Amino acid sequence: MDSNNQRRKTYQHHRENQRERILEAAETLFIRDGIDHVSIGDIAAAARISRMTLYEYYPNKQEVAWAIFQKLIEDMQADPPGQLLQSEGTGFQRIKHTMLVLLDLLEQHPEHLRFIVEFNSLYAREGNPARVRHIVEQAWPGGHDPLAQMIQQGITDGSLRPDLNPDLLSAAIWNLLNGMNSRFALLGDLIREEYGQPVMEMYREICRAFLRGIQSIPSSQEETL
Repeated sequence: MDSNNQRRKTYQHHRENQRERILEAAETLFIRDGIDHVSIGDIAAAARISRMTLYEYYPNKQEVAWAIFQKLIEDMQADPPGQLLQSEGTGFQRIKHTMLVLLDLLEQHPEHLRFIVEFNSLYAREGNPARVRHIVEQAWPGGHDPLAQMIQQGITDGSLRPDLNPDLLSAAIWNLLNGMNSRFALLGDLIREEYGQPVMEMYREICRAFLRGIQSIPSSQEETL
């Protein structure tokens, strides 16, 4: 029995390693060439497996892209060491922290954000918001939108304006961050050359302006970003 369990664990470990290799290889290709220009054969060759083996995991390249997206969301929400969804501080402080961590993600892992640009094109064509929401909600602690909870906390503790709608504001923040991340990750230095301003400083200025708009305390007392 112990021997069977060990063989099963070894096999599962092999499958997970194989899956990880497929997703890493595919993400690199999707970023470099675009999802539309990558074939299943290209992914199999990059992952050093046969096409038949790849089909044991994913039926087509679109499903590979969805799997990469799901893994990125899960990794981002897993917290350590980034502590994306810190539990300490006022609602305002926690929202500010989340924005800063996502800023660090842009600086440290631009390749993931460039993949999201490619994935958004696929998502726009497939038009499956229920699937995206299911993936995101699975990664949320307890299945609940953490930003909406932070906003409600901020309204309660007085750090955010009392007239805010937590669900509406949460949707606005996620889309603001996703839009900025996608544009900055895709264009990078072109934006700096176009406007003559450092990309990360523009990102911070957008976040500062947004946070000033939802904060309840006078701007002279606001925390710097």
